[in-house]
Amino acid sequence: MRALVKEAPGEGLTLKDVPEPEIGPDDVLIRVHRTGICGTDIHIWSWDAWAARTVPTPS
Repeated sequence: MRALVKEAPGEGLTLKDVPEPEIGPDDVLIRVHRTGICGTDIHIWSWDAWAARTVPTPS
């Protein structure tokens, strides 16, 4: 499956192929064809002050 991934601090996201998560007995896996974005997504993409102090990223 594909996912937008925040790999490091800074502007932007990376579109990557990632393994499908394992689902448990009480979980569901939903195929998404389209999605929207919210204000938080814009903060994370642009890497503003809020995102820098709130969102953990790999070092």
